[in-house]
This record gives sequence, C-alpha cells and structure tokens, in this order.
Amino acid sequence: MEIILAVLQPKQNVIAGIEYRPKLYNILLLDYKTTLHGEKSKVTKYLPTFTQTSSEEPRDEVLTHLFHITGGELGGIKGERAIQVQWNKQTRRESMTKFALYCVPINMREKVNRVFTEKSSSSPGLFSLDYVIDTFNNGTVNYPPPTKFFISQLESWLREKHQIAGVLDMLFCSRAEYRVKYSISNPAYLPSHYDIPTNVTDQNLMVSSPMPEEIRQTANEAMTKMLAIEKCDIVVINPIFGSGLPYRTKVDNFVKNMYWGREIPDYSSLSTPSTSSSYESLYSELHKYARDGNLAALSDKINQGYYVNDIDSKRFTALHWAAWSGHAEAAKLLLDFGAKPNLTNNLGQTPLHIAAYNGFPQVVEVLLKYPDTNIEVYDSSHKTALNYCEEQLERSPPHSQIYDILKSALKQASQLSVHIVDGSKRLLRLSNGKSTTVQQLNRQLLRDFKIPDAYAEVFTIWICSESLELQLKQHHRPMEHLNNWTKKIVGMLTDGDPKQEEPRLKWRRNAKIGLSDEKQIQHEKVIYLLFHEAYQNYIKALYPCKDNDVCMFASIYIFMHQNGDYEVSHAKSFVREHLKTLVPEPMLKAKGHNWPTRILDFYKKYCANLKDEISSRNETVHKYLHMKFLECSRNLTVYGSAFFTGNLHTPGVKGNNSTACHIGINDVGIHIIDSKSRVMLQSFRYTEIQWSLPDISSLDIKVKRFEGKFDRNSTPRQIAIRTKQAGLIDHLMKKLSQMHALDDRVVDIRYSRGSNINIV
Repeated sequence: MEIILAVLQPKQNVIAGIEYRPKLYNILLLDYKTTLHGEKSKVTKYLPTFTQTSSEEPRDEVLTHLFHITGGELGGIKGERAIQVQWNKQTRRESMTKFALYCVPINMREKVNRVFTEKSSSSPGLFSLDYVIDTFNNGTVNYPPPTKFFISQLESWLREKHQIAGVLDMLFCSRAEYRVKYSISNPAYLPSHYDIPTNVTDQNLMVSSPMPEEIRQTANEAMTKMLAIEKCDIVVINPIFGSGLPYRTKVDNFVKNMYWGREIPDYSSLSTPSTSSSYESLYSELHKYARDGNLAALSDKINQGYYVNDIDSKRFTALHWAAWSGHAEAAKLLLDFGAKPNLTNNLGQTPLHIAAYNGFPQVVEVLLKYPDTNIEVYDSSHKTALNYCEEQLERSPPHSQIYDILKSALKQASQLSVHIVDGSKRLLRLSNGKSTTVQQLNRQLLRDFKIPDAYAEVFTIWICSESLELQLKQHHRPMEHLNNWTKKIVGMLTDGDPKQEEPRLKWRRNAKIGLSDEKQIQHEKVIYLLFHEAYQNYIKALYPCKDNDVCMFASIYIFMHQNGDYEVSHAKSFVREHLKTLVPEPMLKAKGHNWPTRILDFYKKYCANLKDEISSRNETVHKYLHMKFLECSRNLTVYGSAFFTGNLHTPGVKGNNSTACHIGINDVGIHIIDSKSRVMLQSFRYTEIQWSLPDISSLDIKVKRFEGKFDRNSTPRQIAIRTKQAGLIDHLMKKLSQMHALDDRVVDIRYSRGSNINIV
C-alpha cells in the first residue's frame, strides 16, 4: 500500500462552527524542478509518499517517516497523531485505489529545519493551503494528479470535521508525551533533578539527584496508562493494572477479570465507559450525578459553573448518562440548563439513540419536547434511534412504545417540498426544524428512491428561481436560504425583480461530479433521474446540438414511449401530437415544417435494430433507453453544466456588442449560449483560457492558446461576461478545472458565431 501524508498545521486556533477555509491551514509539500517541452525549469510540488513496509496498522510508521523526511535528529517534525482520511467511493478513481491518505496534524509551533531543507533534495516546506489551491488553477506550479486529487479529498474531509463539535479540538490537541512532559501536576511527570534549596547559591552544588525508585515506578505506570488511552480505540481501566506492562496501538482482545467489580461490561451491546468504582476518579461529578439521577446535586454543580455539555473520554455528556440510566427528570433539568440534545459520543450516538436502545420511553418523550432534537441522526453504524427500536420490537414492550413515539414524531414534524427532475415532488421532514441541513434532506431522498448511500454525492439540493439557480452545500440549511431568497440573495446576484423570483428547492445532479465518475453508475434509479435532468436541459435548449442529434434524441424518446416496440405508424402519430416534447423550441421555430419528416426517417433507420439490442442485454427496456439518451447527451460539450445568466461583451466589436446569455460551467470548461436563439456563442476548455475577476460583477476571459480545430479569425482573444453571479462562476470554475478537463471526450470546437459543437 502506498501511503500519502497530508501534514496539516493550523495558522490559528480552529474550533467547531468556524466555516472551513483553506487560508486557515498550512500543508507540507516536497518539491523538485523539472523541464517540460523545452520550457524553463518549473517547480513541481507534491505530497510526501512512501510504501508501507509493515502489515501492522501504519500510524507509527507514518509518524516515523514524517520525522525522517523533515530532518530527523536535526529537528524533524514528530506530528501529533496520524488519522486515515476516507473518501467517497463514487469519487475514487481506479488508479487511486492503491493509495491510503493519512492526515498528520502538527501544532502551530512546528517549523521545518532550514539547514536540513537546503541540503535535502526534496526541499520540504510548509505552504498555505489557499496558495496551493490558487496555484492549482493558475498553472504557476506543477502538481502531480494524485496530489491534486488527495488535497481535494482532504478539503472535503476538513469541511465535514468543521461541522462536528469537539473534533477539531481532538484533532490538534498535543500528543500525550508532550502533555505529560509539561504537566507537573500529572502523576506521570518525572523531573530530571530535585529542586535546589533556596539557601544554596554555589552553582557547583547544583547536581542531578537520583530519583527514588517508588516515584519513578509510579510515574512510569501513569505514563503507560496514558499512552494506552491515547493509542487505543476502546480502553477499560483495570483497577489491578500494574506498572511496566506493554501496550499496543489497538486492543486485539479482552479478558473478563474476576476482580472487576459488581458489573461486567456487556461487550455485545452499546459500548460505554465502565460504571465500576473507579468511575468517580475518572469523570466529573456532573456526569456521576446525571447517571445517578441526583437532581439536587446536579443543579448545585451546574450553578457552581460546571459546563453542562462537558464530555468524558467516551464523549458522553451528562445528558448521555441521564439517558443511559433512564432518568427523565435529570434529562429535563439538563436540557433546561442548555444541554445540547444532538451531541454525539465516540460511536456517533445522541442521547436519543441511547434512550431508545436501553428502552426508556419517558426519556425519549422528554428529548422530543425540545425542538432542536434531531430524530434522524445516524450513528457510526448508520442507524437512527428508530432503527434501534426496530431491532428490539419482538423483545421488549418499552421498545415497541418508543417505536410508536418516534413514528408519531416523524409524522408530526414540519415538512418541506422538494421538486424532483422527473416532475414529481417529495414532502420531506424537517427532522431538525429550521436547522435541518441539505445532507439530512439528501438522506431522506435517497431512502425514498431506495438508492444506496454510496450514491450520495451524485445528487444534491438546489434552490432555484426564474433568474438564479444555486447548488447548496451539504451543511447549508435550506430554510434559511428560502427565507433570505427574496430579501437578500436574489437582489445581490441578479437584476431580476425579487417579487417575481419565487424560490423552489430541487433535487438535481451535483455539478461537481465528473463525467468519468458518472459513467461508472449502473443503478437503475440513479440513471432514471440523470436521464430526466438531461432531457429537461435538452428540451429547454440548454444543450446546443446539431440537427442529427435532435433526430437521435427524439427517436430514443419515441421508442421509450413505445416500451421498446418498433411501430412506425405509432411513431408517426406520436410525432404529430408531441412535437414540442421532441424538439427544443428555438430549433422548432427555425425549422418547424421539416422536423416530423426528418425525425421519422431517422427513427426508421435507428430504432429498427434497437429492440434486438435491448433483448441481448440483461437490462430493462427503460434503463437501456435512458442509458442511450445519456450516452448521446454526454457527447455534447455542455453536458453536466451548472447554468448562470449574464451578458457577453466582446471588446473591439462595433455597435451593440452585448448579448444576453446563459453561461454553462462543467468539468470541460465554460460555454456561453445565446439566451434567445440558444446558439452556442463561445466554448473554451480550461486549458485554453485564463480568467480573472476585475470586480464583483465581471469575469474577464483571455484566450491563451487554442487546442482543437477552429476558425482563428472568428474567435476573439478576449471576452468579458457581465453578471452579478461572477463570483459564483469563478468559484465553480476553480473547483472544476482541477478535475480531468475532458475525461475521455475528444471535442472539435468550432468557434464561429452561431455555430454548433461538433463531436468527433
């Protein structure tokens, strides 16, 4: 396995709730100089990589490698810990499967040794992450494809971590060895010599004194325990734990100790901290009183200043403990004092999960009385509180009661209407009230369509009106966008009348999904939805194409409505009655009298053999035809674009050089379409252009070179787009230009005004 290191250094204290921004972090890169195609030498930067040599868990090997490549004994960086970064399978390319990405947080004090760097051939250095992202786009620095890919995955991972309470604190806290070294109140602290008496002034008398064996033994024992806790995923503190015992990075097995105490942990059920007699010395009194249901003591401790949302080593809050023990009054008291009902423990469980698992309906009712309680939180096993009850229905009446309570609560939850690309609508529950996120709505829609979570990145929530369409991020709250749409958002990003811009939520293709990833999809329902979106964009004339393409799309659509039966007479009547559903309106107006004949001629030649093709495939008729339609759509350069509106300006053109246009942005490049005629005005690959934002309402595009066949005389060297959406366009172009620009499409772009796009 090839290990890739993403060594991450915060520039300031980062806490949960702060929106992720690249400028918050430095990242370690190595570099070398290379010469390409006769050009001057150009720096190439890349993430550190090494081959794993051990079959064991590689975290120690990761930190050792980092130490050596940054200077070793000359002052190498040790790193706080190594965390494996998982990425979504849908975005994983075949060539990347041999790599594993590890994030190594380092503290703000770390620096790369300059003496070592000057002598090292790889020249390690810490670079601002926003600088790295910018140089991805402007081409001033070379980056190998794996480095670009894994930095983008690291960014996605960091965005997610920024939304989870407590994660950043744990990620960047100092490692145990460092905390022990500088904590003199810690039993593991081992000073190098005794303090010198205050009356001794002779420096020659300041000699190290040997440490008594009993102190050294106690400190070593405490150190061993702390290291075990730091390294292991699950730790049980044993009261007869002795000194000098070795520890492993992970617990391989467990043995039930006869001296443990009254309660033996049930390892087959929910994992929690031990309730043995050592509990009081390990966790705060607030947690103990919540566990015991001691209301008076609990209230006193909170009034004394105990933080009500404090967590223990298993990330249990006091509310978790009240739910674990079934103390409804204690749970209510904690909630009244500001306890957060949606905080999760190290297994991703909220207090609602725990109350449902243990069968305490009174606690569940108390939690549900608070509007912020999210019923549909998934734990690390991808289960909700309702799932726990479903598993227990035949065993326990309390679980049946909780099941009914949760079902009723789900029905009563506020609902939100989301439009689907096939023309239907779904009423989704606002499981977390106005704070319900795009991610939560996305999960509901996946379940409604019976689509596996592996496809969660393919679709997302958009908010759309007449003049503006915005793709929302996973952590965005759609209710906030709906409330601010006419008040603020539309006025900021369009020239339209806010009163006429009624917002709708739509579930559509994620604009950041690359074509190569989409082509791997075989799930019938996902293909069905992708087809409907492609068809809607085609019939709205947002996919400029040739006459022959129109005949092909129309023939497939007719054949679909015939359920795969080849019947010319039926096709003829269908064309006559539904011509507007077969040909985009601008093309229908231009050549309306010719289309029926041309479509039928094409249908006879093209569809006669389709039935035999379908029968030879192990697929349903509609899935096959949906895939055929998508296959044709993907040959169009503009496929998969997110669309914006604006005006195209061409410097040096006499007269009125401003044309209202739609701007399509995808992983190929930027495509400018006349809003009235729906003819392609200009289309450029990212590798052909440079762009800039001279102001918030302008996007300047400079053609630096041409790559396909084109008419050089008719293509301007510089154009400008005037739109309030320029910032959104620039942001999306930077993101998508990092992807493979053309995938496996070979495009012949003709640039003459009013021409179409040829696909060769």
